[in-house]
Amino acid sequence: MKSTGETKMRQKNEPIEIKCPKCNHTEIIYLPKEDFPKCPDCKIEMVIKELLDEGKSC
Repeated sequence: MKSTGETKMRQKNEPIEIKCPKCNHTEIIYLPKEDFPKCPDCKIEMVIKELLDEGKSC
């Protein structure tokens, strides 16, 4: 069972970096607001490369 705080955090738009698996073109989009775009060069659906959230450890 999720806590109320965790549920609220997941409801806001979160930035993620996506990339084309073929040519490695990258973009930043916000979930859940935006759909996964297709690569402008290869015309294939892009995949998640990295979640861009605050407090990431090095």
